[in-house]
Amino acid sequence: MDGGIAIRPLLKPYAPLKHGDRLTLVASSLHGVLESYPEGLARLRSKGLEIKNGNPEGPPCGPFSADDRTRAERFIGALSDQGSRAVMAFRGGYGAIRLLPHLDTLPWTSSRFPIWTGFSDATNLHAYLWHRLNAVTFHGPHPRGLGASEESFNWYWEMVSGKYTAGDFLPLGQAEAVRPGQARGRLLGGNLETLAHLSGTPWFPDFEGAILLLEDVDEPMYAIDRALRHLFHQGVFSKIAGLVLGPFSSRPAREDDPAGDVAELLEPLVPSGIPVLKTPLPGHDLPMATWPLNLPVRMTVPSSGQPSLMLLESPFQED
Repeated sequence: MDGGIAIRPLLKPYAPLKHGDRLTLVASSLHGVLESYPEGLARLRSKGLEIKNGNPEGPPCGPFSADDRTRAERFIGALSDQGSRAVMAFRGGYGAIRLLPHLDTLPWTSSRFPIWTGFSDATNLHAYLWHRLNAVTFHGPHPRGLGASEESFNWYWEMVSGKYTAGDFLPLGQAEAVRPGQARGRLLGGNLETLAHLSGTPWFPDFEGAILLLEDVDEPMYAIDRALRHLFHQGVFSKIAGLVLGPFSSRPAREDDPAGDVAELLEPLVPSGIPVLKTPLPGHDLPMATWPLNLPVRMTVPSSGQPSLMLLESPFQED
C-alpha cells in the first residue's frame, strides 16, 4: 500500500483545461438549475470554456434531478464523455451516496479521465473513484463558490489549467501548526461526516500511509466528536501519516460541547509523532482552494513558521 491506495498506476486527468474545452456540470447530489449561479458560469466562460448541462431537462425526482440509477448513469456518462475535459458537481447537500451501488454496475469504457471537481457530499464520489479507478480527483468549489469568490475561482483555474506541478506548494492561507513533524503520503479525505457514513461500506478508503484531510460545516461539537471517534474505532488515525484540518465552520455552540476546538478532540485519538496542521482553505468557507486528491504530497509542519504541503507529482498525465 502507498498512501491508502493499492499500488497500481494512478489514473490522472489526461490534460489541463484550456480555452475552447468543454466542462460538464452534473447534479450528483441535490437538484439544481444550470443558470442558478450566473456569476460562476460567467467566470468559467471567461476562460473560453464551453459549459454543458449534464442533467437533461425533465421533472425532478423529489429533491434530486432524477432517480438514483439515472443520476449514476449521467455521472459515469459525463466522466467518460471524450468531448468533455472537465466535470464538476453542480451543488452538494445530499444524495451522492445513493449512487454508489448503481455505479458499481455501470461499465467504465473510457481510456481517458477528466478533471472531476467537487466537495462536501461529493466526498462520496471522490472515494468511489479512488476505489474503482485509482483516479486523481479535485477537492474544490461548485459554481456558487466560483461566482461568490474571485480568489476561489483563481485558485481553481490555476490548479485545473496546469499551473501546479511536482515541487509546487498547495495554497494554505493562514495555516497553523497543531503538532509539528514531517510526513509524505497520498492526500485523501474531505468532508468528515460523509467519510464517517462511508465507514463499513465497500467504498470506504484505506487510509494506510495517507495525509488525511478533514473538514465540515454546520455540525455541533458532539457530532464532530462522534464522527471522529467513529473513524478512530475503525483504526483510521493509527494508519495515517499526517492530518490536515480544514475549517469546521458555522459550528453552533452548546452547553454540552465536549471540547472547545476540534484539535482538542483529536489530541487523544491521533498517535504521537503524526503531524497535524490547520488551514482555512479546503472546506466550506470562502475563499476555498482547489486541491488534487489521491496524489502524493510532502507535509512539513515546523514548530515555528509556516506549514506546507508540497506536490510530489503533477496532477496530470505527462508525456
